[in-house]
Amino acid sequence: MSIQPPVHDQKQPIDADIDMDRCATLSEPNASAAEEDDAAPTSRSTQLRSSRTFLSFTVGLAVFVDLLCYGIIMPLTPFIIEDLGLKSTANGALIACYAIGLLVSSPVAGIISDKMANRRVPMVVGLACLLLSTVCFMEAMKYFWLLLVARFAAGLAGGTMMTLGFALLSDTYPANQLGAEMGKVMIGQTLGLMVGPPLGGLLQDHVGEKAPYVFCIILIAIDLTARLLIIEPRSAKILAIRAYQKQQESQMAEMEQPRSSDENLKAEIAASPSTQPAAAAKTTTMRGLLTNKRLITALVVSFIQAFLIAALEPVLPLVLADRFNLSKTQIGVIFLAISIPSFVSPIAGWFSDKHGAKWMSGIAIAVCAVLVIVLGIPGVPLWAMIVFLVGIGATCATYITPVLGEISAVVRVTGDGDGFARAFALFNMTFSLGMVAGPLLGTLIYQETTFLWTCVLIGVVTVLLLPMVFLFMGGKKQKMKDQARYEQDMEEQNEVLNRIQAEKSLQQGQQQKQEIDSTLSV
Repeated sequence: MSIQPPVHDQKQPIDADIDMDRCATLSEPNASAAEEDDAAPTSRSTQLRSSRTFLSFTVGLAVFVDLLCYGIIMPLTPFIIEDLGLKSTANGALIACYAIGLLVSSPVAGIISDKMANRRVPMVVGLACLLLSTVCFMEAMKYFWLLLVARFAAGLAGGTMMTLGFALLSDTYPANQLGAEMGKVMIGQTLGLMVGPPLGGLLQDHVGEKAPYVFCIILIAIDLTARLLIIEPRSAKILAIRAYQKQQESQMAEMEQPRSSDENLKAEIAASPSTQPAAAAKTTTMRGLLTNKRLITALVVSFIQAFLIAALEPVLPLVLADRFNLSKTQIGVIFLAISIPSFVSPIAGWFSDKHGAKWMSGIAIAVCAVLVIVLGIPGVPLWAMIVFLVGIGATCATYITPVLGEISAVVRVTGDGDGFARAFALFNMTFSLGMVAGPLLGTLIYQETTFLWTCVLIGVVTVLLLPMVFLFMGGKKQKMKDQARYEQDMEEQNEVLNRIQAEKSLQQGQQQKQEIDSTLSV
């Protein structure tokens, strides 16, 4: 981050309310969570709330709750629509409302959050949208328009959570640890999608019609508590640095006014090479991010991964029921074969932290494409299809997790580290488009041809990623550069915070001296 050098002026003291001790503690580039907690002169409660462990837990919980509510409620919507006497196309309208809400909230939340000093406030707003969605669903048994509102609000919540959660992790972890932490958070997504559908059905059948929604509201309350408790490492630093920059701008504006000879001499000293301001910081805009080939590759990978899973979801149950005469419950259990292997996400993230994303993602994409094509071969036994689904789930988790670290790294390269939320908003939007395009194209190809050609289409589209992956994604050397860039950013922040602390101490000393002089004169 490029910061102007100090221009000393006793008329504009630095805000004394800024916790400089906390800023200094959180600015250590290689400090562990335990080191941060030991160094900060704060209470145990504050140490816990500002620790990296609690922050990761909160983001993981948020992702889990968001996807669990989705998994509980979505399987119930066809029955609600049937009770309302509507056609199945009404379910398509609900899906469209969810997609629109997500596409609207992702960029808005990203832009607003990057301009604010913290991400907690928009995250709480997103959770309020999830609460609104749940309450509307609970009361929408007789009103279809309420269902539309509920799905739109759920889309707003989903876009906000995924965008800001990943941005919050990027604010907190260095480049050589970020992938593993992203992978851990992805486990929350898997657990939510796995547990949601059976739990929703169980609650409705054995507890009551509104039991699934009440359960979701209880989880939202727990999630809200965690979000309100977190203390972001970004907030104190951003507030201090922005106040400092505002003071500098004001002082520079004053220096441009007509001055006396003494003031001109001071201005000449301030303009000397040793005190020249650094080059202006580059602004991280969405347009600027989209000019980076590395980010474009990451976004295309996320689109294809979402397209692959979403294209199989509506078609595979029909194939399993037709070939093997399986029940809905049995098909639901088989679908776990795709979800369970995503527990490899932390391992994939750890490996990408050490060796980069290029080779691991490239190999995983190639293997995934082959498995998808083989899955569609007629006559494949059920056990083999389950094995192939396990492989598809594992390879998808392997190549999508490093993409999150790639996006974070691009922000530091293209800007001054202020655009994490905007970058992950692009990721969320691209992923959502894949979720929309997959079912449409997958069902169309299946209806017009066969399951084999559907799988061939998915496999070929996936293979087309490989040239971009090997050309533009970061390898081991790039990962080392990413870490060096992170350390440079932290050093620059430390330098600015040290300047602020020094000026604050100088001003306090001058004030004390003035008080002593005034006392002696009296």
